[in-house]
Amino acid sequence: MTKPGAFLLKRLNLIKLAFITLTGASLFLSCKSTPDLAPVDAFELLDGDAAMYLTIPVQNNQSFVSSAIQKVARVAQNDAEKIAGRLDMAYVAVGSDGRVQLSCGGNIPTTFIGMALNEKNGWNAGAKDGQVFYTSSATGFELCIPSDSNVFLASDIGRMAKRYNKIAYSVYSEENLKKNKNADTILAYKNSSEKLLSEFLKEYDYKFLHENISSNIMLYSPNPKFFLRNFLGAVDVRTTISSIYGTVAPYNKVNGYDYTVTLVLNLSDSRTVKATEALLKVGLFGMASKISQTGQSQITIVDLLLTKNQILSLVR
Repeated sequence: MTKPGAFLLKRLNLIKLAFITLTGASLFLSCKSTPDLAPVDAFELLDGDAAMYLTIPVQNNQSFVSSAIQKVARVAQNDAEKIAGRLDMAYVAVGSDGRVQLSCGGNIPTTFIGMALNEKNGWNAGAKDGQVFYTSSATGFELCIPSDSNVFLASDIGRMAKRYNKIAYSVYSEENLKKNKNADTILAYKNSSEKLLSEFLKEYDYKFLHENISSNIMLYSPNPKFFLRNFLGAVDVRTTISSIYGTVAPYNKVNGYDYTVTLVLNLSDSRTVKATEALLKVGLFGMASKISQTGQSQITIVDLLLTKNQILSLVR
């Protein structure tokens, strides 16, 4: 049986691994400028059918990010802190098949791209949907750095690249296109059928993830069965839970814990609240947490405590 809470830890671990893969981008990218393009919101590049989304305010979680980079990439503490210091926000989407997308925004230094993202260091360059990308021979991840403000990573960056182009080239008017020899290509970018993430999410879900002004990591799962199956392990997850919202917040290290997790579960049938609450208590047995009904069709889990070492120990 999977250890309770393993899903959350593993997904946070995937985020750390993604940050490690981005180490080269943060330290060694060559300078380039795209003054004619519109700024691109990193949030919009994620797929709209993911099983879970995470929003990470990097500047408020630098200790977590830099510790992960230092442990996995074996870089000096000073370098790890510099990498984390260059990122503002990180957005993560996890598909029902486990595939991960990571899209980051920030002030990304663009120096020495050839020194880091080359075959000697395990990177193979290619082109897809008008963007140069680099494939890691170690992980299979594709990494794209289309500007000094955006970097995204996935097992296949094709759809993310299409969304980036759709936004970036939206500034071109019909008049501009008449004077541009690449008019047909730019027009295809602008008219891409790829929907942005905001076109998939409900207004509340969009604001919950995108307008986060706290220092907390925000979590939203529109696929509760997938989430609970991984979070609770090998237990019966046939419930009427319709959505899950959560936060991962820094803790004051009382009793050695570093983070406290809160999960809010909304149910579509109020008659199943008691049964679901009992299921959760069995699934989380032995873990520090409090579970209670907080609405007619709502259950809240609070004070689910984790240490930074618990998360970092999953790094292989």
